Amino acid sequence: MTKIAEIAREAMELINPEVRPRPEDEEVIARHKDELLGLTDAVVQAFYNALFAHPPTRAFFREGERPTREKTLAEWWKRTVEGPFDEKYWAWQAQVGLAHVKRGVSSALIMLQAFLVYNLVRHHASSPELAAAMGRLLATASAVIIYAYEKTQLLSVAETTGMSQELLRTNIALGVEKLLEG
Repeated sequence: MTKIAEIAREAMELINPEVRPRPEDEEVIARHKDELLGLTDAVVQAFYNALFAHPPTRAFFREGERPTREKTLAEWWKRTVEGPFDEKYWAWQAQVGLAHVKRGVSSALIMLQAFLVYNLVRHHASSPELAAAMGRLLATASAVIIYAYEKTQLLSVAETTGMSQELLRTNIALGVEKLLEG
């Protein structure tokens, strides 16, 4: 198992089963596959229109790369709609987290991006059942992405500094404690 797959598995074990996608969610999504795939252009356009309209999020992109990013999101959407939601899928979501680390995109922005996609789906979904299934799927994907984002940052700092992860966590906790006291 690769390190990324291991990180994805750790994330999935932390997520409460009540909020993760259920087998019946995969069935609901499969039944509405054509409907969801029909939203691809709307999802991609709404997503990138929102990111590019806001200067702080637009700053994460290089000049002229929007078509490439749009293609990547369309591929992500297609794979997300088509499933299956197996270990390979969740490892891929963890890898998405690493791409965001590399760009310096914060975990808060990752959550907001997922919320943007979910709101679009919820608005267009033909049933509350589909909206709920996609909500669980998108929330779980975001959690795996963010977990991988944070875990790999910790691993990278531990590796480059020679400090153990436990010592880093302790230092972070102490720093947060000082901030909360102030």
